[in-house]
Amino acid sequence: MRYRLLGLSMLLVFALLLALTVALFNKALTPTIKVRVAAERAGLQLLPRSDVKVRGIIVGEVRATRATENGAIIDLALDPDHAKLIPNNVQARLLPKTLFGEKYVDLEIPAQPGRSGLAKGQTIQQDRSQAAVEIDKVLNNLLPLLQAVKPEKLNATLNAVATALQGRGDQLGQNLEQADALLRKINPELNTLVYDLKGIADVSDIYSAAAPDLLQTLRNLNVTSKTVTDKKATIEQILPQTAQFATHGNQFMTNNAAKIIGFNVANRAGLELIARYSPSLPCVFEGLDALRPEAERVAGGNGGKTFNLTIEIVKPRPPYKNPLELPEVKDFRGPRCYNLPNPKVPFPDYLALDGTEDNLWWKNPHGRDDPINHPTSAGARNRETPNVFVDPGTQMSEKEKIRNLVGPLTRTHADEVTDTAVLLFGPLVQGSVVTVK
Repeated sequence: MRYRLLGLSMLLVFALLLALTVALFNKALTPTIKVRVAAERAGLQLLPRSDVKVRGIIVGEVRATRATENGAIIDLALDPDHAKLIPNNVQARLLPKTLFGEKYVDLEIPAQPGRSGLAKGQTIQQDRSQAAVEIDKVLNNLLPLLQAVKPEKLNATLNAVATALQGRGDQLGQNLEQADALLRKINPELNTLVYDLKGIADVSDIYSAAAPDLLQTLRNLNVTSKTVTDKKATIEQILPQTAQFATHGNQFMTNNAAKIIGFNVANRAGLELIARYSPSLPCVFEGLDALRPEAERVAGGNGGKTFNLTIEIVKPRPPYKNPLELPEVKDFRGPRCYNLPNPKVPFPDYLALDGTEDNLWWKNPHGRDDPINHPTSAGARNRETPNVFVDPGTQMSEKEKIRNLVGPLTRTHADEVTDTAVLLFGPLVQGSVVTVK
């Protein structure tokens, strides 16, 4: 009986040791804080004893998972020392350890952590931020890919690639160095390459749009080629004549090249003048065409036998006093039509810029291109005569009148006109009508 009790006691000790080992393995005797995670789903790779991490540090383990109507509940057992440091607004993510490995629970600390310490029985919500959703979507999309690839075949392929590359490190390194050198040369020209590619695309679009016209041109060339083939004999007769004409033309140009060049040089100034005033040529011809009926009538073209002429005798311009007053061409107004073919009637007296516009005798009191429109008697030129000193309220003798008329003609002051000049000019000016301003 005594040995039986000892044997039974030994079995009981073994059972207690086994129970203790299991309890220690299950951490039943380890103090923990139990919390829960409310997730949409737990997945197949999240198993009991899976790790619970915070920033890569293991702070507990998964004890159980169970499905609910709204998703899944994951029971966690956390180390008390770590649990009191975790913010109470922490969120959970379910992430895989490796591509084919099991999942673990990652407690993500928010940007603005709350009060430290997780309470026993607290429910932690699943992280539903954009990054977490994207990671979950990638993992969900990766599963069909892994099923299609078949991991065992992928593993065999990777082993074959590793075997093929084994012992070829030097060659791979050399190839990478050459590729790096090539890319260093290409990178500075990358913008030019992109620009050329865009240019090729634009050219392709142009050719695509022009393709119907190009094909039609090729069809036309086919017809032209057939025509040339049919007219071969005629073309063979024309070619010698064309060569002979080219020979004669070359000889003519060789013999007369200097003359042609000289003719062009000699006519260049005239052609430039015509080109400058070419805008006014149409209105000039229109004015001549409007004048044609009157010219025909005056010249007897309509049955007339007489010429009607109106001759206006105007005051002559004074002579040049010194070589500095030589004639100059200073009319740079350019082409003008002066309302042709319908000019103003009477036509205003325009001052031409011929080198005398600075002379007080011919000076226009208005703008240099303005017409002189002062009211005058018929036929008068209406130039300023500053050397005439006439007071309308006084009576002058005949001699004083002649002196005031002769003074502007001789470019002298009226008081300096000699009696001889008065005697000579007196008979000429007597009876003349003079308008003095």
